[in-house]
Amino acid sequence: MKERGLVVKVDELGLRVFDRKTETKGQASAIVLPKNFDDKIDFTNIFTELEKGLDRRVQIGIIDSDKDVVYYVIKNTEWPNTKIKENQESTITDANVKELLDKGYQINSGLKFGTHYRVYNYESKHAPWLIHVVKEGINWLDIARMVRVGHGVNKIIVLSYKKKWLSIEWIKP
Repeated sequence: MKERGLVVKVDELGLRVFDRKTETKGQASAIVLPKNFDDKIDFTNIFTELEKGLDRRVQIGIIDSDKDVVYYVIKNTEWPNTKIKENQESTITDANVKELLDKGYQINSGLKFGTHYRVYNYESKHAPWLIHVVKEGINWLDIARMVRVGHGVNKIIVLSYKKKWLSIEWIKP
């Protein structure tokens, strides 16, 4: 990060990152929460940071066995109402995505992308989003795999976890 001109400060939460030409005495441009690739998913500190509503990026840094780090930005995802296209219908009945069905999104299997679902809105010819329903027992490596595939096919990965929606995108530090 320092090579890219970012200023990094360590605190009890993780790394506070200040973008180039940003004053380091105020609020950080981003908070980076460290995660071990092999750890089971726990969103507690991510939700805590997002709920603060601060004007900064919430990022995670997934650390692998070689101590290399891959960075991701995590955001709350809101789903505005849309309408389903004519002559289209969803065959999906999963309660985890009922909110999207009720708002008019078309939902199809996401198996070919390594996720549970792909999601279309009225305007989209291709699915802009891939949804993965996070269940107990998966780890950060599983998330990294999904995001890698999603990034390669220009789709946004959205995690559904306990009735909350989180988008996760790979970034360069």
